[in-house]
Amino acid sequence: MKYTADDLNELKDFALKMKDKGVKGKIFVNQGNYNLEEPILSDENTAGRQPLQIFRIVIQTDEEAIYYEYLFNEATDLEEINVQLEEVYMHFEKEIVSVEYMNNLVR
Repeated sequence: MKYTADDLNELKDFALKMKDKGVKGKIFVNQGNYNLEEPILSDENTAGRQPLQIFRIVIQTDEEAIYYEYLFNEATDLEEINVQLEEVYMHFEKEIVSVEYMNNLVR
């Protein structure tokens, strides 16, 4: 892994730079629950909330790779990030991968 993007714009800039250079690559995407620890007790502030989710993406090219992760708990957040990435998805093949596969990529 070359580096981790600090924000979505950095990820998009990387992808567009690779596209402009004519570099081939692939996008690996994983989305799932994010649990550091399960809460022992819940209160009225946590009852009924959506679980925290994590969206992880790796863009791997012939030259280098970049990793980005985004934590969210509303489905609309995931929809919005995918809309913002549509331009990137058009230029690189996209593959949805398992948690284990993503973990291996990130190592």
